[in-house]
Amino acid sequence: MAALNFAIFESSMGYVVVVARDDKLISLDIKEQGLHEARKGVSSCYPGAVESPVAFKTLRTLLDRYLRGVPVDFNVEVDISSLGMFTRQVLSELRNIPYGEVRSYGWLAAKIGYKGAARAVGQALKRNPIPIIIPCHRVIRGMALSAVFPWVFVSRKGSSSWKG
Repeated sequence: MAALNFAIFESSMGYVVVVARDDKLISLDIKEQGLHEARKGVSSCYPGAVESPVAFKTLRTLLDRYLRGVPVDFNVEVDISSLGMFTRQVLSELRNIPYGEVRSYGWLAAKIGYKGAARAVGQALKRNPIPIIIPCHRVIRGMALSAVFPWVFVSRKGSSSWKG
C-alpha cells in the first residue's frame, strides 16, 4: 500500500497543504479557512494520510522563498500519473517555462504537438493538482490578456505583483 503523507503550514497566502504518495508530491493547495478546515480537507480527500511536517521541510523552505519573490528551482518529484495523457503532457511541459516568463495557451498547445488546442490546454491547466510547483500561472489566454488563478495575479502588460 502506498504511503500517504501530508503537511500543513502557514504562509503569506494562507495555509499551504501538501500531500505526497511514496515521497512524490501529488497535491498542493492553499486554504484561507484555517488550520482545522485544512486538516478536515486532507482527511476527507486522503483518508489514512499521516501528518509528516519533517518530510516536507525542504519543500516548505523553497515555498517560503518563492512566496517572498526569490526565484526558486522546484526540483521536486511529482506524481501526476492519475491524470489523463494529454493533461500529463501539458503539465510536464509547463515545468519548463522559466521563472518570470509567461506563454500563451496556444503556444503550449503547439509545443506539445497539438497546435490549435488552446482550449484543451486551458482545461488541462484547471486539473493541475500541484500549482506553483507546476506553474499554471505562467500560461495565459493571449499575450495581451490577463489570467487570474486562485493564488496569483499577474498583469500581462509587463509588470507583475508576483512573477513566479
